[in-house]
Amino acid sequence: MSDEAPITFEQVGGVAVARVHLSELTSKCAEEMLKEFGQVREGGRPPRLAVDLSRIKFIDSVALGTLVLLLRRINQAGGKLALVGLGGHPRKMLEVTGLEKAFRFFDDVPSAVAELQA
Repeated sequence: MSDEAPITFEQVGGVAVARVHLSELTSKCAEEMLKEFGQVREGGRPPRLAVDLSRIKFIDSVALGTLVLLLRRINQAGGKLALVGLGGHPRKMLEVTGLEKAFRFFDDVPSAVAELQA
């Protein structure tokens, strides 16, 4: 069993990067991202968050709803949210629900950070 945290956060060029180290994005992990959002907002600037989901193979409906809530909160604060590396079934789930139109998608973290810095 790995001692690696299920989700880690770091600052890259003024952008908060959340890296999910799981193959399944569940409500617990999504709730942790939502909680971390409060810390991202500190500093007075609009929040900029890139969520690296490149390891995700499955996303449950509660986690999907939490991502939508996170997006709404970031938008209300005048910030930007990027989803990174999301493919396969999870990406298809966003497409089927029509949510792919609401999110910004990037292939890698450097591309997302560059766009969020702009």
